[in-house]
Amino acid sequence: MSIRPLSFLAAERPCQQAKAVILGVPLERTVSYRGGPAQAPAAIRLASDSLESYSAIFRADLVDIGVCDLGDLQVHLPLAQVLSSLGQEVSRLLKSEKFVVVMGGEHTITLGVVRGAVAALGEVQLLALDAHSDLRDEYEGERICHATVLRRCREVAERTVIVGARSFYGGEVDEPVFADRREFAARLERKRPLWLSLDLDALDPSLCPGVTNPEPDGLSYRDVIEIFRTLQGFNVVGMDVVELAPPYDPSGVTAITAAKLVIEAICALARNRM
Repeated sequence: MSIRPLSFLAAERPCQQAKAVILGVPLERTVSYRGGPAQAPAAIRLASDSLESYSAIFRADLVDIGVCDLGDLQVHLPLAQVLSSLGQEVSRLLKSEKFVVVMGGEHTITLGVVRGAVAALGEVQLLALDAHSDLRDEYEGERICHATVLRRCREVAERTVIVGARSFYGGEVDEPVFADRREFAARLERKRPLWLSLDLDALDPSLCPGVTNPEPDGLSYRDVIEIFRTLQGFNVVGMDVVELAPPYDPSGVTAITAAKLVIEAICALARNRM
């Protein structure tokens, strides 16, 4: 791993004492429209330089929680090997009782993350915020890619719930996996370990234009914050943030939004695990 800490997350304590850890996974292997997610972890780190570590919403500070940035995972390997290495690292961190934040990269990384969480914890629920269903069995001949990732995760996770979907390839629109942002909590168990996957295209593209596959309409920033608030009553063990495309984010607003959501998520969810 290369160590490139976020300025506001530069660990003032040893990583062993940090309650939350950040891992970058700049994977860009199966994108099908706009490129750039390999640049996303670095862009989020850079954007964080403009943000405070204190959350006025959740009345918590990253400094008090303790956060360590582990740098980036090596991704210049076959995809299966990258996902395996990612799973092993996530499993190790979860067994150490860390709240884990993985910054992608393309959404395919969530499969490695969920596999690692299951290996560490035995069973895991997945809540995915995503504009797309990502439930194809294969796409362009590939069974593991950004368009199939939630189907593959669904085969591994105890249960999967998708919020924010508005792009479908067919009849899967009626599958019970989809939930409204106001009702998703009823589909999940509070005590069972839960992983949150935030594909930035879940947000309205007028707010987050710099994503790989923008889709009209979507969640507001406040909607996502309210989802974090609801999840405070659940056993959330970690999250990933994926599909930022810095080349299509010239103003930097999408990267700043991603960095801010990382802060708010840690303050809302990692603090609960302290």
